[in-house]
Amino acid sequence: MALGELERDGDLAIMSLSIEPIADRISQAVLSVVPNTKLSHLELLGIRSLILHAISDKHFFDWEMPILTGFTAAEFERIAEKLPQG
Repeated sequence: MALGELERDGDLAIMSLSIEPIADRISQAVLSVVPNTKLSHLELLGIRSLILHAISDKHFFDWEMPILTGFTAAEFERIAEKLPQG
């Protein structure tokens, strides 16, 4: 529907007989970069707990973990603080 509105408004020109395949491709591209917001409160609490547990264990969160994840322990701690605390 949004693609149809953009075309009607002159913001977009669709050169296809069917909008659905184009909409599906755009939708899949968006879903690949937008986080899943359907996580429950309990799931978010679990993720927070897992992060905090992992960064507190120096044997688990060793020198290699930032290389594997792209985040240091301090950065993961800041991420965990953004999640629900209870």
